[in-house]
Amino acid sequence: MPTIMYFEGFRFFFYSNEEDRMHVHVEREKMEVKVWLDTFEVASNYGFRKHELLVIKTIVRKHEKALKKAWTAHFN
Repeated sequence: MPTIMYFEGFRFFFYSNEEDRMHVHVEREKMEVKVWLDTFEVASNYGFRKHELLVIKTIVRKHEKALKKAWTAHFN
């Protein structure tokens, strides 16, 4: 479960056994969300509120290239 980055209190990471579609997991405290990197849509959400999801999706968009590069490096 490699951590890609920490940003604004969130941890961005991948599960090593999930290489089906490019995505990133984001966690803080006991909450976790999975965001697709091609559409920036939420695939699953466990605990984050709507306004927090907007912040997370904004961060994912801002760091899209780095996240995709990390995904490719890890799974290829």
